[in-house]
Amino acid sequence: MYKTMEKEKKKRIVFYSASPPSIMIYKIARLFYKKGYETILITMCEKEVLNFDFYKDAFNEIICSNFQFFKPSKKTLFYLLKRGASFIKFLIKTKILKPYVVIGTSGANWQLKFVHKYFFKKYPFIYFPYDIISSLFNSKEEAIKKGIKTFELEAEKYCLENSDGILHKGSPNELEFFKNKYSLSKLQLDFSTYSSKEFSVPLNKNKVSKRDGEVHIVYIGFLFNDEESVRIMTERFNEILSQKLHLHVYAQVNHIPRNQADIYFKDLFSRFSKSKYFHIHPPLGSKEIIKEISKYDYSLWMVNTYDLNLPWNKYSIGNKFASYFEAGVPMIYCKESGYVVNLMKKYKLEKLGFNRNLKGLRKRLKRLNYKEIERKIIDAREDFDMDKNFPRLERFIGEVVASKKI
Repeated sequence: MYKTMEKEKKKRIVFYSASPPSIMIYKIARLFYKKGYETILITMCEKEVLNFDFYKDAFNEIICSNFQFFKPSKKTLFYLLKRGASFIKFLIKTKILKPYVVIGTSGANWQLKFVHKYFFKKYPFIYFPYDIISSLFNSKEEAIKKGIKTFELEAEKYCLENSDGILHKGSPNELEFFKNKYSLSKLQLDFSTYSSKEFSVPLNKNKVSKRDGEVHIVYIGFLFNDEESVRIMTERFNEILSQKLHLHVYAQVNHIPRNQADIYFKDLFSRFSKSKYFHIHPPLGSKEIIKEISKYDYSLWMVNTYDLNLPWNKYSIGNKFASYFEAGVPMIYCKESGYVVNLMKKYKLEKLGFNRNLKGLRKRLKRLNYKEIERKIIDAREDFDMDKNFPRLERFIGEVVASKKI
């Protein structure tokens, strides 16, 4: 197939992301890259926050703005003078592209709306709402009350209604949330945060628990500047630690500069600073983290909202789900997380489900057949696999392109 595409002309797939793209986008782009497509990443961020060495394995070309939008301040004029030229070059490079298809990932939907409207409107456009903002709230009014900007909600609506196809990572019925609200494209594909053979590691036979005879749980992921999420997270952490279970946290933040992250975490987790069971670790790269966390006994998936009826809790899933599978680490999960519950039942791992207060966790973990669970995880990640599901995505993109041409 690769040679055939070389003779014809490589099909150019453009990925647009307002910030450094998720690991899921890397995995998708990497497979298209290996298939012989030309993959291009367009991202609106500063070069210092983008790991070029990592992303170059998935993209033929990376077009980075080296520019970020901030609230106006006294330093704005200096910043514009320093980086304005880079931003103009970025716009010109973006404008002259002639893609086979554009896959736009949410993050800053207002940017995506602008890019589609003024750069790629005549090309096949697939909207990938990685995290659907609307599903985090029961109404538009509630979202605005909690700080979401009206223009961002309107931009999400625009992207949903003006795309030629919608790619989403949540449950198959995730988009039913928008039924009778928005006019969506009929071309839709549920494509989850699948595991990758490239990232997966063998089961770790040298667990930390072998050395001290205690149970070690790991949590990875981004922490956001949201009071409710932080409060719930610390409540869950406290419950784990109170049962004398070790908790290892590998966290990242996007809402503050990297050089301030250490201070932020120190303040955030100050209540646990004296606990010998709490361990905060520096963040690692997307591949390095998998091998690192494989040495722990269990991983953790939480629901970070008090309102369990939110669409988000019914439909959503994050990339840590795949990361835990790739590491071969059994995942303790919240039984109120709808899509995750369904997947864990599918793979016969429902014994790892707990009520979200995590009461009695230690006793139940002791009763589990750990080796049996590990075997099920290996089977699960063979099925929940990006390579295995990739043909569905390739067909979907072909259908979207064909519909646009018609």
